[in-house]
Amino acid sequence: MSPRIQRLMMKLQRYDFNLIYTPGKHIVLADALSRATTPNKEQSSTEMDVNIHVNLVAESLPVSDRKSHQIKAETQKDSSLQRVITLLNGKWPRGECKTYYNIRAELSVVNGVLLRQNRVVIPHSLRGDILKRLHEGHLGIEKCKRRARTAVYRPGINADIEQMVSTCDTCIKHQAKQPKEPLTITDIPEEPWQKVGTDIFHLGGKNYLLVIDYLSNYPEMALLSNMSATCVITHMKSIFARHGIPQIVHSDNGPCYSCREFQLFAQEYDFIHVTSSPLHPQSNGKAEKGVHIVKQLLKKAQDGKADPYLALLSYRASPLEHGKSPAEILMGRKLRTTLPYTTTRKHKQVRDKMKQLQKRQKVNFDKSSKSLKPLAPNEAVRVEDANIWAKRATVLEEVNPRSYNVKTEDGLILRRNRRSLLYTQKTMGPSEEQCDDNNTPPEPTTPVKDSVEQRDLSPIVRRSARSIKPPDRLNL
Repeated sequence: MSPRIQRLMMKLQRYDFNLIYTPGKHIVLADALSRATTPNKEQSSTEMDVNIHVNLVAESLPVSDRKSHQIKAETQKDSSLQRVITLLNGKWPRGECKTYYNIRAELSVVNGVLLRQNRVVIPHSLRGDILKRLHEGHLGIEKCKRRARTAVYRPGINADIEQMVSTCDTCIKHQAKQPKEPLTITDIPEEPWQKVGTDIFHLGGKNYLLVIDYLSNYPEMALLSNMSATCVITHMKSIFARHGIPQIVHSDNGPCYSCREFQLFAQEYDFIHVTSSPLHPQSNGKAEKGVHIVKQLLKKAQDGKADPYLALLSYRASPLEHGKSPAEILMGRKLRTTLPYTTTRKHKQVRDKMKQLQKRQKVNFDKSSKSLKPLAPNEAVRVEDANIWAKRATVLEEVNPRSYNVKTEDGLILRRNRRSLLYTQKTMGPSEEQCDDNNTPPEPTTPVKDSVEQRDLSPIVRRSARSIKPPDRLNL
């Protein structure tokens, strides 16, 4: 309640009456209250109490005496606020000072300071300082708005808060992760082993190569003696010799897949090599899921002291949700296991059943997903790095759906998934958050190296001189 209404209520507290509102068109004869009264020069007996109450309201304002004097001085210099105060004390024509006209009943003047109820109306000269004080601690947009509603007011203050927080460099850098996007359904191949996914995983101090079929989910794995591209290519040639050369090989951007040797291998064996977005394993979901399945099989076999070969055989011969096992789809027959079995005819309508399962999976996945705005070339973005949005970049082109090439400020060209790129407007640097008279530019920071080029440097291992008995290895 504004101080003006509080004054009126205090003046009327000495009387006991019922106030009834009657529209003017229903009043046939004009009463005494409808006529302008003669000015009364006698001071009301309640005027002293009203002044005491006004002083109490002024003292309860959430500002210090020094700040109150500063606001008062700046209010006197602000021509628009002085015009509002003049209109508030007299007749306010419709259409003048439109930003304050609709809230004129809530406005009042206490000790030269314009108030809206219990909130201080801030002059234009103090707008930047008040916005910085509202954003102390780098709070979010809603919390800054709530702080403003308890203390200060200015037309358009909500838009000013949104603009300030959305362009704050520190807030953007530590912004939360973007929501996951709706699931993209992968095209199901027409034939088995037409499209495969591959990945490398580490388990029990050993490195393994995994190749999995997109249609049958049939996994092939091999133990790697080292992590070189030559070793990986050799084992992939061995797998392709058993099942044939696929048309498409999907992998991540690991060192052994993004090197020149693997490109020559793809040209020689005549298959298309498709890579996923770096630091986004979901883009290579089929291979990642295959790694998870094979790891669980090997861990359980080791813990239960079982044969890991039989564990792999059991998975390859076990029916999936559509009723066919990976071996049946890939080889067209059932594999003989330790269980009794009978031969059956070839599978039917496997692809149709898998499409239904994919649609159901997409419905479940999309319940908690949100589509992100596609990026256009030359748009400013932030690149996610170690859970913060510190690296600025510019979009160059869209390589694949939801996968973009971007160029950072230090000239590095990166490829990231859309979820790892945060669309931003022109951002305000840390130096711009200081006082207006401080124009010193921020010190340059060391650019972050491309995550694709970062490699874990293995420590130098010194071998002992004692004789080592070679362990039994899983060599498929």
